[in-house]
Amino acid sequence: MMNNKQIDELNELLVDHGEALTAFYDEGIHYGMFKGATIGAIGSAIGVVIMYGIIKLKSRTKKNKIES
Repeated sequence: MMNNKQIDELNELLVDHGEALTAFYDEGIHYGMFKGATIGAIGSAIGVVIMYGIIKLKSRTKKNKIES
């Protein structure tokens, strides 16, 4: 939690460098969203591949039981 001194410092920075700080903040959010989306997409793809493998394995097992 921020204390009063930190809040005052932040307000001074915003007065003097508000535009640069806003751009920096926006860049950080954009990077975080991009990185999060990329990791989420990779995780989803891995999940789909694993589920596909499980489905194939189950269908082979079921087919082998029927043939026996």
